[in-house]
This record gives sequence, C-alpha cells and structure tokens, in this order.
Amino acid sequence: MKTWALIVDTWREAYARYTLLGFAAISALFLFVLTFSLNLDIVDGTLAAGTLFGKSLELGPTAPAIDTVVDSGLAVFAAMLYGLGVFLAVFATGSQVPHLVRRGTVDLYLTRPIARVHVLLGRFVGAVSLVVVNLAFLCGGVFLIVALKTGVWQPRFFAATGVILLVFLSFLGFMYLIGVLSGSTPLSIMLPYALYLLAMPLAAHDRIAALVDSRLAAWTVHGLYWVLPKTAELGRDTVGLVLGRSAPSATSLWTTAAFGVVCLILALIRFEKKSF
Repeated sequence: MKTWALIVDTWREAYARYTLLGFAAISALFLFVLTFSLNLDIVDGTLAAGTLFGKSLELGPTAPAIDTVVDSGLAVFAAMLYGLGVFLAVFATGSQVPHLVRRGTVDLYLTRPIARVHVLLGRFVGAVSLVVVNLAFLCGGVFLIVALKTGVWQPRFFAATGVILLVFLSFLGFMYLIGVLSGSTPLSIMLPYALYLLAMPLAAHDRIAALVDSRLAAWTVHGLYWVLPKTAELGRDTVGLVLGRSAPSATSLWTTAAFGVVCLILALIRFEKKSF
C-alpha cells in the first residue's frame, strides 16, 4: 500500500504540474496530424498512390506490396518516436526528484514510517508507470492509425516501444542521480538531453579514437562508449527490428541498462545518506 501511495502521489504531482497533460496533448496532436496527413490508395494489395504530410510518396515503376510499404512506414515512425518518446518522457519526469528533495516536501515524506530507499524507488516506479501509459498511447495510436488505413497489422512495431522504454529507463536512473545530487529541475532535464546527444557520435568510437593524438584520449573515447547509453546503436536497431532485418545488439542493451541501474543505485545511496 505504501508503494501504491507513492505511485499515486507521482501521478498527482504530474497532473498538478501539467506535465501529464502536456505529454498527452503533444502525443494526441501528433496522432491527430498523422490521421489526416496519411492517405493511401490501395488496389489489390498494392499501393497505387499515397501522400504523407502533404507530400506524394515515390512509388517507382512497380507498385509495391502494401505489406512492404507498411514495414517501411512503421520503421520511419519508429525512428521518429524513438527520439520524440525519449525526449517527452525526460521532460515529463525531470522535475520529480528535485521536487521531492525540496524543503517541506521531503520533510513530509521522511516523517512517515517508510524507508528512504522505499520512497525513492516508489517514485521511480510511479515515473515508469507514467511513461509506460503515455508511450502506449503514442505508439499504440500510431500502430492503430496505420493498421486501420492499410489493413496490415504489424506487431513487430511494439518491440520498438520496448526499446524506447529501455533507453528512457536508463536516462531515468541518470535523472534521479542528478536530481538527488543537485535538486535542480533544469539540470535534471538538460543533462539527459546533452548525454543523449553526446552518446550518439560515440557509435564511431573506433574511428574517433584513431584520430586523436594521445593514448589517454583514445582510452577516454573508448571508455565513454562502453559506459554511456548506446543511443545511436539502439535507434538504428529499432528500425531494423521493425523491418524484421535484425534484433537489437545484446551488448547495446545490457550496457545501456547497466548505466541506468548504476546511476539509480548511486542515487539511492546518496538519498539514504543525505542530510535534509
């Protein structure tokens, strides 16, 4: 019951601060625009003509099978939602820990007969549930719109949602660490965004390390690659997963997950020892 109360508090706070409504509104707007901007003319299982966001689709000399079109389209949407979903999720949850450690709020929680670790983990579960519901709405909406317009139901698209959620969970652990250390909402939002962008070029860490002029710099590049989340690799693997061409790299998955777990553990240790 204590965990449930913490989850409910997380949802109430997100609602009171309009982050929940903002997340839902942006997702709904995206789905609304997609609904009216995707127009397809299907004849005998092939795509005869179509437009997306007002631009005609280039079909080539032979009309492609609608299954192929759906796979390609969902792969494009998965790539879009990979970036959009993570960025919206970070924005929606970035203020939770700074608000928790604020004077008055943290005092109220710590006066209750509940361990500090339980408090932070309860808030973490609440944040995860918040994002899961919103991602299900956003990604499920895209899936339904495409399926209803084409008659093709491609369940591989939901696997992409799982990858998006994993990447967010990794960054959520990092946000909790930043929030406990700094108590700053701007830092808790900006630093994950910066880390997301910083980690992308590290996919070419071998080439970058070969260009630097010292062994220490090369080791630093390789070290950052193995420590930080694999945002570029998992984004690419998400597209391959939807197309049915490849599965996400096990190394990318476990190193990204490990980064989030380590950050969350450090946040729990600091929160347990921090003086309020």
